[in-house]
Amino acid sequence: MEEPRLLLIGKRQSTLDVLAEELRRFGRDVVATNDRALIRQTLTAGEADLVVIGGGLSDPEREAVRDLVLATSPDIPLHLSPRTEGASPATLIPFANEQIVLFKVRSALP
Repeated sequence: MEEPRLLLIGKRQSTLDVLAEELRRFGRDVVATNDRALIRQTLTAGEADLVVIGGGLSDPEREAVRDLVLATSPDIPLHLSPRTEGASPATLIPFANEQIVLFKVRSALP
């Protein structure tokens, strides 16, 4: 099975770059951005299989990005990382990995 492409969206591009690098160590195919034009372009071109939005965005920003994703690609699996006590950018890595694995499992079902 081909590795699904994750569109990872967050607050700071420098942090997203580090997270994408770490996810690639797991063999993940990742586009990581906070640029709304690139988000729209990636989705419109069908270059993402699933989306994860980090918890660092403010509620209004997170809702706006969620709405952008849903308006552009309403059928794409979209996951908001949970905001829990002790959450940090590093906790986004296992969350994103879990969503990718679940995507692959669901895709393999008959």
